[in-house]
Amino acid sequence: MSDVNDYKILVVDDEEHTRLGYAEVLRIDGYDVDVAENGAEGLKKAERKEYHVIVTDLRMPEMDGMTFIEKLRDFDPEAKVIVITAFGTFKSYKKTKDMGVVSFLNKPVRAKDLKEAVVDILRK
Repeated sequence: MSDVNDYKILVVDDEEHTRLGYAEVLRIDGYDVDVAENGAEGLKKAERKEYHVIVTDLRMPEMDGMTFIEKLRDFDPEAKVIVITAFGTFKSYKKTKDMGVVSFLNKPVRAKDLKEAVVDILRK
């Protein structure tokens, strides 16, 4: 595994404290982290920069996480995505897995669980 400073992560979540909290947890470990407050902003960033991991919420205004992932797949079919949601169902889990989502975490997410999910993805 390369130096963590080489890894770029995008966090997409409409809740500011959640988005900034995830970003801070990952930055403390040395990752290069960008944030977006909704799926539309996340797509713009992902079109301009390649991310090793993208962390996204499912329920967001303007563009939800499912739509964000679908549109992301149009130009980055290999993107490694972690979905985090407070509203996880088997149906949403199955749909995201079918879309190539690598990890699915239910809120509230502990820092340890987010870090482990990221490390697991980067090891693959």
